[in-house]
Amino acid sequence: MKDFFSDVIGQTIGWFSFTHILLLFGFLSSLIILWLLGPKIKNSKYEKIIRFTLIGLAILFEYKVFESRILNNSIFRIPLCGIALYGLIYAIAFKNKKIFNITYFYAFGTLLTFLFFDTLWGLDRWNGWTYFGAHAAIGWFAIYGYRVLGFTPLKKDLYLSMFYLAIYALISGYATYVFGGSDELFLKNPPVDFLNGIKDIHQILYLSVIILLAALFMNGMYLIIYLNEKVEMSLKYDKKQSKKEVIAIQ
Repeated sequence: MKDFFSDVIGQTIGWFSFTHILLLFGFLSSLIILWLLGPKIKNSKYEKIIRFTLIGLAILFEYKVFESRILNNSIFRIPLCGIALYGLIYAIAFKNKKIFNITYFYAFGTLLTFLFFDTLWGLDRWNGWTYFGAHAAIGWFAIYGYRVLGFTPLKKDLYLSMFYLAIYALISGYATYVFGGSDELFLKNPPVDFLNGIKDIHQILYLSVIILLAALFMNGMYLIIYLNEKVEMSLKYDKKQSKKEVIAIQ
């Protein structure tokens, strides 16, 4: 137990090793289950208990990082996943639709984290659980707000989200290039090795690719909502048509 909570690196997880695949499968399964159960949770008398249980887990996983990075560092060193997590925790806890509709689009990082994690911590250490647990919570809250609380981000929210991220990236980028320190938005240091080739060609090209990828992923987050809304509208229309047909026959 002492080793589990120690700051000594234990057994690391290899990319797409058996442990990584199980971890990824478990995370995706939790998202699917929450998506499917969302409407039932919404109408359940236990909704508030479930909501604050998830929030409690997120705080438990994130507090150590919050203490070291935010309280002992700078708010302009918050990574995008941190912005998503803190924004979604607030939005879910206080049912704030406006905050949710903006921070929802930053949640794409949670899947990328599970695919291409940048930590040496494995699941034999608490630091590994806090890392993956906090990132998993981002995905949980993104689905919870939409499927349970009924918040539906629109295209205008996507554009606002991009605008706010651009402003934050300029400030964070200035701090990174001028004062050094941690590069939380990967402006100088690629998050995965295969992007190093692009960075070696030119820094501007690398930044352009990062911006393009962020825009694509954020549009992908909107596409999930858009397609699901279309499907639900189609199902409702089919039900109405079926009722009309039944009435006409009678």
